[in-house]
Amino acid sequence: MSKSPDTSQVLFKREYERELETWLHRRFGYLCMVFVALGFLQLVVSLIEMFGDNLGGAILTALRSGGLLCIVAYYFLQREQYETRDAVLRGLARMILALGGLSLAGWLAADQLGLTTVSSVLLSIFFLHITSCLFLPWTPGESLRPILPLLGIWIIFKLLFSASDPTAIGLMIIISPAILLPGLLICGWRLRSHSKQFRSTMLGKHFKTLRQEFTKARGIHESMFPDEYDDGYVRMQYKYIPMRELGGDFLHVHIGAEGLVHLTLLDVTGHGLPATLSVNRIYGELERIRAELPRAKPADVIRLLNRYMNLTMSKHNIYATAIVLQLDPYGGEITWASAGHPPAFLRGVNGTVKSLPATGVVLGALPDEDFEIDEKTMELSPGDMILAYTDGAFEVRDRKGQQLGLDGLRDLLHKQPQSGNWPQFICSSVEKYKAGRTEDDVLVTALTYISQRLQTKSAPAPEIEVEANISSAASSLKLTSPDV
Repeated sequence: MSKSPDTSQVLFKREYERELETWLHRRFGYLCMVFVALGFLQLVVSLIEMFGDNLGGAILTALRSGGLLCIVAYYFLQREQYETRDAVLRGLARMILALGGLSLAGWLAADQLGLTTVSSVLLSIFFLHITSCLFLPWTPGESLRPILPLLGIWIIFKLLFSASDPTAIGLMIIISPAILLPGLLICGWRLRSHSKQFRSTMLGKHFKTLRQEFTKARGIHESMFPDEYDDGYVRMQYKYIPMRELGGDFLHVHIGAEGLVHLTLLDVTGHGLPATLSVNRIYGELERIRAELPRAKPADVIRLLNRYMNLTMSKHNIYATAIVLQLDPYGGEITWASAGHPPAFLRGVNGTVKSLPATGVVLGALPDEDFEIDEKTMELSPGDMILAYTDGAFEVRDRKGQQLGLDGLRDLLHKQPQSGNWPQFICSSVEKYKAGRTEDDVLVTALTYISQRLQTKSAPAPEIEVEANISSAASSLKLTSPDV
């Protein structure tokens, strides 16, 4: 079974590569400065030695120091032209190879004059490698690229030109790669530590940014929710508790010009940001439906929403349950259509509770030609209240794992909240019942018929005209519906 990659490495791969590039470029300059300082130090030492007995060695050291300063100065001035990390690494490799080649050339010359020992060459290679690894943020493999050729050249020359004992030479060649271990360990430790620190810092910044973005997104999302409504004839209240910063439950209210109250409650599959994005799209479609068909009945709204979701969202396995309520304060009637949504409850003013069951399947599951939705109506008395909710309101569990269920929710309606705010009462009761973290969004709304409206009811448009408008809107949706 393959191991999944570290999420933070995937998220911040580009940022980390940019960080390494900047870091390597900066350290390249520091390394050059160190080599320049050492070159001047060697030059001063060689000048002092010229007054001693080892004049040839002093001159050789001075020449090597001068060559070192020239090489380092050249690459130091060239470093600004390296635009990528790979380019910097190539420049570094060439500089170290040049410095190593200079040391090898000096060793060959000194060896012919009898002024050096075998260990001085290995010491030069070790010094180049360990100094570079102390300053440069490169990987162990990258640190070996300029050093292994130098070590190989030294081995070849040692085999061909050394007059020492073959056994000693062979043993020295075998153990010579060990001089690179300190530098390799430094490289591995530095990059590992820096990677952890970088991911930790970036995750902190990323989390803070996400929190800020989600807070703004939640404000935008909740701005689509309606204000509570009370005109003295109908009262609408609701309470929304998302499982995360954003959720997939939504409430839409439309007050018709004739005073009819149209309420749509939706629950989109999934949670969090994906569900919220789906809700935003459905909200736009609902706004379009109500703008073009202000007198559309519950079944008509459900049918149009199903067509929209089937054409645009079902291919991504996004579906929704919905209930559409229409309260007529003139005739005292509630009309509803429900697409696979949990049954709403009608609580009578006398305390009796009736169910408003689903009248069709979930939105988006069937194409328009196979989708069927019924519409039902009940008479109301002043004081009657319709409670609609999403499944998070009854799927909560207590410490024993027992679900509140529809029966438990129904039992709550036999009580009477002191505040008169049913959504607040239901949500508070659900919070007291559940144990552990919330596993779903909770949205509860109450639509109360306060009193009969006595004004003359506006004459509705002829049914044939309404049907024609709905048919036209549906055809337009089928032809122009956007793809995801």
